[in-house]
Amino acid sequence: MKNQSKHLFFICALAILFLVSCEDTNNNANVVEERFDITKIEVKSTGSADQSQPEIIRFVSDTKGVVVNSMQKTLDFFTISGTGITMTNEQVQLSNSEDADASSVDVSVDETIIAAVVTKGACTRGELYLVDVATNIKSGPYELGYNPDAVDISADNKYVVVVNEFDYDDAIDGSCDAVNYPGVTIYDISAGLGNAVLIKDMKITHRGTNNDLAEPEGVKIAPDGETVFMTLQESNEIGWFSLSDPSMIPDTLQYRATLVDGHKADGIYVSDDQSFICTAGEIGGQIGIIMLDGENGTPGTQYYANLSEDLPATWDWSDEPKGIEPEEITVVEKDGKIFALTTLQDPSAVVVYNITDPANPVYDSGAITELNDYTQEENGESAGEAEGLHYRNGFVLVANTKDPSVALFKASWVD
Repeated sequence: MKNQSKHLFFICALAILFLVSCEDTNNNANVVEERFDITKIEVKSTGSADQSQPEIIRFVSDTKGVVVNSMQKTLDFFTISGTGITMTNEQVQLSNSEDADASSVDVSVDETIIAAVVTKGACTRGELYLVDVATNIKSGPYELGYNPDAVDISADNKYVVVVNEFDYDDAIDGSCDAVNYPGVTIYDISAGLGNAVLIKDMKITHRGTNNDLAEPEGVKIAPDGETVFMTLQESNEIGWFSLSDPSMIPDTLQYRATLVDGHKADGIYVSDDQSFICTAGEIGGQIGIIMLDGENGTPGTQYYANLSEDLPATWDWSDEPKGIEPEEITVVEKDGKIFALTTLQDPSAVVVYNITDPANPVYDSGAITELNDYTQEENGESAGEAEGLHYRNGFVLVANTKDPSVALFKASWVD
C-alpha cells in the first residue's frame, strides 16, 4: 500500500510538471515583439502644383484633419476614415496678401483651437491667426516677428508660442530697410481668441560654437506648460526658456545646448513625461534623442540614429549633408515601447524607429508618402518632399509639399 501511494504521487507530479511546461510553452509562443510597422492607407491630391502647397498637417479629431496651404494662404480641411481621406470644400482664408505665405499650423490638445501663422518674408512682420474649431471663426491678425516658421499651443490653452526664423540672406537680398533678428513671439490667449495679449517678442542674436547665426525652426511647449524648447538650426543648438513667470522672460534667448556636429535640427518633440526631446536633423540626416537629464531638467546626454545606415536602397536619397532631410518629428508610446517618427523630404518618406533604448535606436519600418510610388519604377525619382507629420490613435498623417497631397498611414495595432 505504501509503494502504491508513492507511485501515485510520482504520476501526479509528472502530470503537473507536464501541464506547467505546456502552459509556459504556449505563453512563450504568444509573446510577439510589438512593431509599429507603418502601412500606407491612402494618398490624396490637394490640387495642382501651381495652386496648392500643403506644409504642416494636424488631426482636428479622429475623423477630421487640417493642412496649411502655403500657396493659397488657407487652412484646408478633410475627413478621415479607417480606409482613406476625403478632401472637402471646408476652408478658412488666413490672408489675402500677395506677399504672404501660410507657413505653419497647430491644434490645441483639447481640439478647440487652431493657431496658424503667415509669413511675409524677411522685411515685414508675420501674422498669427486663431480659429475656433467649432465655428471656424477667425481672430487676428496678431503681429509676429520675421519669417515665422512654427507655432505651438500650450496644453492648458493659455499660451501660443511662435518661432520667427528670419532669413538673414533674404533680408540682405531683399534690401530691407533694416536687418532685424530671429526671435520668439509669445501671446497669452486665456482671455479668448479675440483678446490675445502680447507677452514678449524675444530676440535671438547669438552665434553658435560653429560661428553660425542662430535661426529657430521648430518649437514645442513642454507638457509642464512652462518650458519652451526650440531648434536653432544654423547654430546647431537647442534653445529654451521658461513661461512660469512671463514678466521674467528675457529680451534675448539665454539658454541653449550644442548638438552633435552637423546635426542642424528642424523638427522637435518633447516626450509626455518630459524626460527627453527628439529632433529631426535636417542637415545631418539623423534622429536626435536628447535626454533631459541635465541640471533642472535641461538637455544632457545625447544619442543619435543615423538614417543612412538603415534606409532602403530603392528610396531616392544620398548619404551627404541634406541628402535625406528629416523634417517634422513625433513620438509614440505603446505598450512600453517608444517609437520616433519623422518625415524625410528627399526620399519623400516617413520612417519609424524604436527608441525604447535611446542608446540603441532600431529601425522599425518606413513608407513612401507621395502620390507616385517611384520605387516601383526603374530609376524612379522622388517628387513629393514630405514635410508635415502628425499621429493620433494609431493613425499617421503626412503632407507632401511638391506633388501636393496628404497621406494617411496606420500602425500595426490598428484593425
